[in-house]
Amino acid sequence: MLERQRREAILRLVDLYEIVSIHDVGEATGASESTLRRDFAALEQERLVRRVRGGVQRDGADRDDSATPSGRAPFDLRATVNTEKKRRIARRACGLLADGDTIFIDGGTTTYQMVEYLAALAITVITNSFAIASALVDGTPTVIIPEGQIDPASRLILTTIEADPFGNYAASKAFMGIEGISAAGLTNSDSRVIQAERSMIRHASQLIVLADGSKFGRRGHLALCPIESVATVITTTDADGEIVGALRDRSVSVLQV
Repeated sequence: MLERQRREAILRLVDLYEIVSIHDVGEATGASESTLRRDFAALEQERLVRRVRGGVQRDGADRDDSATPSGRAPFDLRATVNTEKKRRIARRACGLLADGDTIFIDGGTTTYQMVEYLAALAITVITNSFAIASALVDGTPTVIIPEGQIDPASRLILTTIEADPFGNYAASKAFMGIEGISAAGLTNSDSRVIQAERSMIRHASQLIVLADGSKFGRRGHLALCPIESVATVITTTDADGEIVGALRDRSVSVLQV
């Protein structure tokens, strides 16, 4: 994403949410934190935003500077980042499936790219993604969604924090995108969905992680699961080689596309 496009994306997010975190902007743009800090400084100098702890807010917004930014970057904006990489990962992921499989798919822009390749398969898809469920409803798969409330920005079906939304199901595989991956495990930063993700992991025979190279070495502030819970990681050839090697040393299958 070019500098101009990246800064326009930051301003769109601020217009939507008034205050956004550097993690959310990084997810939306694919940029590093050091690059985003330079963008934040330039936009602040132009009096378009004001920096706060952990992110930026709309300049002149009546907010407490000590507040921690929250909110997830809109699905449509995140879907425009690294699209070709996500398609390659999704295509490889669907190559692991066979007719008759029952699978979990977590909501995200990489897992969403699986839709094109899933539509003709005779499988059962259980997902917390309203976007994925809607796209598959006229296809061959049987589609099941958990009970909950649809969040318009993320297109996710949100359940209460105490819920075990996938507890009544059993899947051969769970396909999941994440914010960060290292030899220690997986991390995310959205407290609204991490319970659903943990529920998927508990009730699936295999966890398959879909993560392009930019997610390697990044860390969200919520621990999702240890690396021992992961069977397979599908990533791109630009993933950090040291981390890839460490994952393989821990018996994780790493497929690079």
